[in-house]
Amino acid sequence: MPYGRRRNNTNTDEGGVKGPSSALTSFLREQGISAEQIRLRYEQSKRQKEPGGTTEVESGVEIPVEEVTNRDLEIKINTGLDSDEEEVDYEKPLSKRQRLEQTVNVSSGTDLYCMECDQDFTISVYSKKMERDGKIGYLCPSCSKIQIRRERLAKRHEIEARRRRKKIAAALLDKKQFKLPSLQDFCINVITENINSVEALGEIGTHNKMKICRILAKNRSLNNKTISLFLDGNTKKLEFWDCSKIDKNSLDKIAVYCPNLESLTLNMCGQLHNDNLQYFGSKLNNLKSFHLNGPFLINDNAWQSFFESKVGKNLKQFTLINTHRFSNDSLVCLLENCGNSLESLTLSRLDSLDSKPVFDLLPHFLSSLKHLEISYPHSKNLIDDDLIINLLAVNCDSLESLNLDRCSDLTDRFLTEGLKPFGSHIRKLSLTDLDQIDDAGVGVLFDDWKINGGLTDINLERCTLLTDDSIYKMLSHSSETLVRLKLNSVKLISKSLFSKLSRNTTFPLLTFLDMGFVRSVDDSVLAILSRICPKLEILEVYGNNRCTERALIRENLTVIGRQTDSI
Repeated sequence: MPYGRRRNNTNTDEGGVKGPSSALTSFLREQGISAEQIRLRYEQSKRQKEPGGTTEVESGVEIPVEEVTNRDLEIKINTGLDSDEEEVDYEKPLSKRQRLEQTVNVSSGTDLYCMECDQDFTISVYSKKMERDGKIGYLCPSCSKIQIRRERLAKRHEIEARRRRKKIAAALLDKKQFKLPSLQDFCINVITENINSVEALGEIGTHNKMKICRILAKNRSLNNKTISLFLDGNTKKLEFWDCSKIDKNSLDKIAVYCPNLESLTLNMCGQLHNDNLQYFGSKLNNLKSFHLNGPFLINDNAWQSFFESKVGKNLKQFTLINTHRFSNDSLVCLLENCGNSLESLTLSRLDSLDSKPVFDLLPHFLSSLKHLEISYPHSKNLIDDDLIINLLAVNCDSLESLNLDRCSDLTDRFLTEGLKPFGSHIRKLSLTDLDQIDDAGVGVLFDDWKINGGLTDINLERCTLLTDDSIYKMLSHSSETLVRLKLNSVKLISKSLFSKLSRNTTFPLLTFLDMGFVRSVDDSVLAILSRICPKLEILEVYGNNRCTERALIRENLTVIGRQTDSI
């Protein structure tokens, strides 16, 4: 009789009195499952493993194991809920361990033939087990040694491949190609690792010093001791991109050891004090370019004293980023002392500049600018269309670079009434996060813009109202001159734009392109861009999950941001 499970198959009479029971007990009773049956099945399976043994069934009759085994192979399970439905045969599959036990079961000292060379040998505890074509056997001592060497070599190759993938991924994030470093790079890395003893080398060249300085800044190793390597009386340009570990006294050494400096860049200079700035103002008489990022310890009086000094009045390039202590009075002092001579001005993330009338003074003092950046203002209403139009009108003969990132109060008017008539010399344009400009303004700007010969650097990140029409006009206007282009998160760009560009447009000078989070970009778009941009070196596609490694692109094109690119 086959074992089966049926509903409502209980051992008690329907009219009998039942005691309290749990939900699990009631469920098992309804399914016809009892603890006695489970116990009997366990004892039955246990006795099957004993040769010649017997087992018991519900009635207490002893049955030989062979009959029980044959009967178990014919067990049927009812797959339905009713007893009259079709029943299927069921045979319990063997476990993996049981299958392995059935293949090879030998002990030490047994004579076997080698699976590799078919030579007879005596098996030992050192014999290597091997599987081939579904068969499991053992290897002779010589073949076992060879197999062990192969496994070690394969493991070593796997580790080396993993290291190589990590290096390739790291180079990809640095926007570089993984290649064998030159002898000069090896020497610079050795010097960087032994920077504390580098004075014994003597002169290593200005260019190499700058490379070492960048490596130290990247590794956060630029400190009070290593800074002395880059201080020289003949140095005219100095760039420290991480000054977080350089204290006040070491910063004074810049003016002491480099009195002929003409350009000074200090990034992350949170330890720059008022005394340092005053010392620079009294010693660096040749300073023309001054760039600071993060000097939040300099107060308002120190800024005004510096601009009133001889050094401050001679400045031609000034950059100030990330400080809350540069107030409206400081900006007025800057404009009064060196505004007419400034050729480059960058004011970014300055929270204390909150006066609209002070910003309106800019066109009255700045008349010879080549580069202007006013980005991330404290309030969006500080920078409006009238201010930018006036600045463009005053500096129309010299202005080459314009950055207005996050000046979100600007509209299409400054494009049509300011940039188009007065932007004849503009080559670099950055308008990140301008959410009020749309196809109307950008289309009018680039449509028949004959006074401008073409832009080399365009940044329209997160200008979310732009569509294919305005982007196509922009690219058609500057296709022959573009070197860098950023269209990150311009989400309304469709695939038809790239199909249109592929027919009649090429970008012979474009080397960098950012198309991140433009969902229409896929493998076919990558193939188009690879073809129409022959000098494109870096293409960023972050957030575009349809870009894969199957895209047909040039070998020398580095694609960054694909989900399939992993370490």
